[in-house]
Amino acid sequence: MRRLLVASVVVGCAQLWAGCGSAPVPAAAATLIAKPKPRFLVYYVEMGDSLISIGRIFGVPWRKILASNSCGPNNLRPGLPLLIPLHERTTTPQGRLPKKDVPPRGESRVALVAVPRTSLHRGKPRSRYWWPTRGRLVRRYNGRVRGLKEPGIGLAAPVGTEVCAVADGEVVAGVAAGRSPRPGWGNVLCVRHAGGIVSWYGCLARMTVREGERVRQGQRIGTVGDSGAAAEPELALRLFKDERPVDPLGYLP
Repeated sequence: MRRLLVASVVVGCAQLWAGCGSAPVPAAAATLIAKPKPRFLVYYVEMGDSLISIGRIFGVPWRKILASNSCGPNNLRPGLPLLIPLHERTTTPQGRLPKKDVPPRGESRVALVAVPRTSLHRGKPRSRYWWPTRGRLVRRYNGRVRGLKEPGIGLAAPVGTEVCAVADGEVVAGVAAGRSPRPGWGNVLCVRHAGGIVSWYGCLARMTVREGERVRQGQRIGTVGDSGAAAEPELALRLFKDERPVDPLGYLP
């Protein structure tokens, strides 16, 4: 079965992708950010594929696929992610439905490390927010990563450790490694919660939910990876209140 996933760039919450800083987004900039961004399917090349054959699968001219990607028609390799531009005639072929869980190359054999849900709420199951994973706190809010202040915290954990939603909400963005403005954070997920809160999960090896999906508190949404942004495998967690970064430790049980 060919491997696909749906991807797009989050609309609004501009600071979700910023490296640091807590100043609100200017009104003029927010207007620009709010404009709809192009949407794509992300297709992983398989042996024997060509731009022409991939274009035929989705009903998209191969030249449009070429224009959306930095690769050339003669250097496709198995596992290479290609952006397939969506339009009104783009279809997902029968039998090739998107997968929720598409690991980066080289991480498909990493074992899943389960996390007991009791370790997420730490004996307080009625807490509004839970911890996203079980790990060692290695960086506090506004600690430095490669010399820059990071508006979040870091939880060291083995690669493959479950990452869970801190509260009920909706996935508003899932950006694959290499497509983010800050690729050093690996795969990144954002979940919108009630009360103007958005949770941001970086350094993910896998994303196991899609944009637009509703998630429950404690539900697995991904796994810890080793993106290289930090000194050791970790989950990078940020929380935003009304688009301003806040210290997650003030919200977690």
